[in-house]
Amino acid sequence: MTRALIWVAILACLGYAVLARLAPRLSARARRVAHTILIAVLGGSALLSVAVYLDFGLFRYGTYLNEWDFYHYYLGSKYAPELGYTKLYGATLLADAEAGARYHNPQGAIRDLATAELGPTAAVLREPQRYRNAFSPQRWSDFVADVTWFRQQLPPARWSLLLVDHGYNGTPAWSFVLGDLVTRHLSVRAPLERWLMLLLDPALLLTSVLVVAWAFGWRTAFVLVIFVGTHYLMSWGHLKGALLRTDFAMGTVLAVCAVKKHHFVLAGVCLGWAILSRVFPVLFLLVPVVLLARHGLCDRRLHRPWLALLAACVATVVLVGLASCLRFGGWAIWREWAEKISLHYAGGSDWDVGLRTVLAAGFSAGVPTRHAHLGAAAAWSPAMLAAVALLLLPALYFLRGLAEHEALAYGFVFVFLLSVATYYYYLVLCVPLLFFAPELEQPQGALGTAFMLFTGFAGYVFFSGWRSWAGAWVILRGWHQTFPTYYYSSCLVGITVVQMIALAASRARARNPRAVAAAHGG
Repeated sequence: MTRALIWVAILACLGYAVLARLAPRLSARARRVAHTILIAVLGGSALLSVAVYLDFGLFRYGTYLNEWDFYHYYLGSKYAPELGYTKLYGATLLADAEAGARYHNPQGAIRDLATAELGPTAAVLREPQRYRNAFSPQRWSDFVADVTWFRQQLPPARWSLLLVDHGYNGTPAWSFVLGDLVTRHLSVRAPLERWLMLLLDPALLLTSVLVVAWAFGWRTAFVLVIFVGTHYLMSWGHLKGALLRTDFAMGTVLAVCAVKKHHFVLAGVCLGWAILSRVFPVLFLLVPVVLLARHGLCDRRLHRPWLALLAACVATVVLVGLASCLRFGGWAIWREWAEKISLHYAGGSDWDVGLRTVLAAGFSAGVPTRHAHLGAAAAWSPAMLAAVALLLLPALYFLRGLAEHEALAYGFVFVFLLSVATYYYYLVLCVPLLFFAPELEQPQGALGTAFMLFTGFAGYVFFSGWRSWAGAWVILRGWHQTFPTYYYSSCLVGITVVQMIALAASRARARNPRAVAAAHGG
C-alpha cells in the first residue's frame, strides 16, 4: 500500500507538468477535467497516507503510545529540576527497586549519562542519595509512581533494555516550556491527560497542513500529507505516539509559510522555537543573514523584512533561553546539556543522515561502511572541506535568484551540507518539499517533488530489499537498520540538494539582465 501510494503521487505530480505542456492543445473543459482528476488523486492519496502514518490502527506494540520515547521526554521534562541530564536512569533504577525491581538487564548494565559509558547497576544502587537528595518527598513519590506506570506498560524485555539507551536530549528551553506548561500539570497515569499530551504532535501536524494550504493551496498541502505519511525516514515510531517531537520541523515549515504571506515577525518566532527545540535549524538563518548582508553591501540599504525575521528569531531564542536559566537556577543546566549532547554525538551513529555520512564512508566488498571517526565531533578532513566548499559557495551565490519564501526553504541545503542528524530528524525534509511542490506545472518543480517522494520509496527498498514479482530471485537483500540504508538515503537526499542548487542557479540566471539579453541576442 505505502509503495503504491508513493508511485501514484509521483505520477500525479508529473502529470501537472505534462498537462501544463499540453494545455495549449486542450480545450478549457478538458483542462478542468484533468485538473479535477489530478487533485482528486492527490486528495485521496493524502487520506490514505494518514491511515498509513497511523499504521491502519495496527500499532507495532499494540498501542499508539510510544512508551519508550514518552518515558524519556515526559519524565525528562517534568523532573528536569531534579534530574538534569545525567540522573534520569539512576533515579529510574532506584524507583524500580522500590517498586519491586523489575529491571533485569542481560548484562547487568545501565548507562551512566554523565559519561555515556555502560556500568553495573549495582554501583548505582550503592549510592541512592546521589539521586534522591534533589527530590522533595512528594516529588519523589510522584516520580516513583510515574516510573511504576511506565514499567507496567513496557514488556519486561523492553523495560530491561530501556536504561542502556542515551537518555533525554531535549534542550533546557524545551524542558522549561514543556515542563512548566504541560508535563508538570498533566499526569501520564490519567488517560484523558495522557491523550491530551499524545495529541500535541497530531494537532501540530494538522495545523501545519492547514497553514500550508493557506499559504500555497490545497494541492501542496495534499503533497505534504502524502510525503509525511509515506516517506521511509518518517515511518518509524520515534515521531509517533510521542511528546511534541515534530515541533522543530513544523516550526520551520510554518516559518516558510509565514514568509510566503509576508509575516516575517511570525516567521522569526516560529524559527526561533525550532532552534530552541533542536538547535540545528539555526542553519536556516544563514540565508537571511547572507541576503541581509548582500542588500547592505551591494544595494546600500537594509532589507527590513529579513531584519524583522532575524530580530524576532533572536528575541525568541534569547528570551526563552534566559527564562529557562531563571527556572533552573543559572547556566549550569545548559552546560550539562551541551556536554551530554557532545558525548552522545561524539562517536556518530549508523543512523545519521547528511553529507558527511556520504563523504566519510568507506567500502568493504562493495558495501558502504561507517568509519569510527564519522562522529559529529570528528575533525573535517581537507578533502571533506573541499567537497563542501564546492557545493556551499555556489549555493550561497545563487540565493539572489530566489523568492523570499523559496530562499528560507533553501536553507535546508546548508542543513544537509553542514550538519549530521539522526534519520528521524529528517522530518525537516518537509521544508525543501515546499521549495518544489508549489510549482508542479514547471518541470523542475515537478521533478524535484517526484524525486523527493521517490527517496521515501527507495528507503523501504534499502531497508527490506527488493524481490522479483514471483519471489523467484532476490534483486537486493536490504540492510535493515544498518549503515548502508542511511548511507544511500543520504546520497538521495544529496541529489535533492543538488536539484535545489540547480533550480536556484536557473532562477539567478533568469533574473540577471545581462544573461537574459545574451540569451535573446541583445
